[in-house]
Amino acid sequence: MIGTGRWILVVLLGLGGLARAGEPAPQHLLRPDGSSISYYLQQRQPSGPSSSLLVILQGSDCNSVSHITSIPLLAQAMPEADVLTVEKYGLEATLPYSQDAERANCPQAYLEHDSPTQRTDDLQAVIQHLRQQRHYASVIALGGSEGAVIAHALAARPGVVDATVAFNGGGQWFADDLLHSVDSSDLPVAEKAEARQGLQAFIQQVQGQPPADLRASGHGARWWQEVLRLDQLALLQDSHSPALVIQAMADQSVSVPAVMAMIEQLRRDARPGVDFRSYPGLGHRFDDHHGQSHMPTVVEDIALWLRQLPSPGDKCG
Repeated sequence: MIGTGRWILVVLLGLGGLARAGEPAPQHLLRPDGSSISYYLQQRQPSGPSSSLLVILQGSDCNSVSHITSIPLLAQAMPEADVLTVEKYGLEATLPYSQDAERANCPQAYLEHDSPTQRTDDLQAVIQHLRQQRHYASVIALGGSEGAVIAHALAARPGVVDATVAFNGGGQWFADDLLHSVDSSDLPVAEKAEARQGLQAFIQQVQGQPPADLRASGHGARWWQEVLRLDQLALLQDSHSPALVIQAMADQSVSVPAVMAMIEQLRRDARPGVDFRSYPGLGHRFDDHHGQSHMPTVVEDIALWLRQLPSPGDKCG
């Protein structure tokens, strides 16, 4: 599988950054297997808990959510809300930040247990726990890259979240994003064909019977099997809460045509409550071709969309 690792790595890069200061102390909730979910709850109103909870979801990297620098900016989309972030299985703030997708010190527990289902289960448990404790009237899930997919997975479970914002999360099938990363590369034709063939062989192996000790781009067998089987269109069809889907049109980490095909299918299905917004000329991190970030503009647009949602008291009216 010559070249496969490089193309997988390109697609899996999430929105991250260097360590950030001022993170709330971690809190913990037990999983059914006896391990602990670590989460951070930031209460931003000095008078007490907000009536709204903003859940911010990181991408697919093997890094503690406490080290993702984009989170404070994303949190500005709902400045009045409490902010929740949840660690993935096996990750803690003590793990140093790394941009290396093949980092040697990625915890074994993470490689064995992390998957979209595990993340969704953990998030649902924490959200339900906090709803009972703090009586939030509305819970909004906001995520990019893999976090976008997890936001849709949460929305597909009744009563977990009230609305979602998902950006640059790809189309219906993750395999389309992997293959797109090869097809859109500047490799010579012969090398591109070889890389595509190797990637297709890897996908077929994972979809069949992958080795239990599979490790690729910082993920284990469970994660790979799930992401290649996951149908993001079905998640959106199964959810009925408002959803804002955002796509940067120069994003090379996902297949933009596959995203557009998914949106068109949702329109044909007349799925209510899905709004789509595109940003021409911007890449996966909302940078333009000069390297200038337009993330603040995107966050302002998200904030505007969230403000026009009906208040919790209007939902039954």
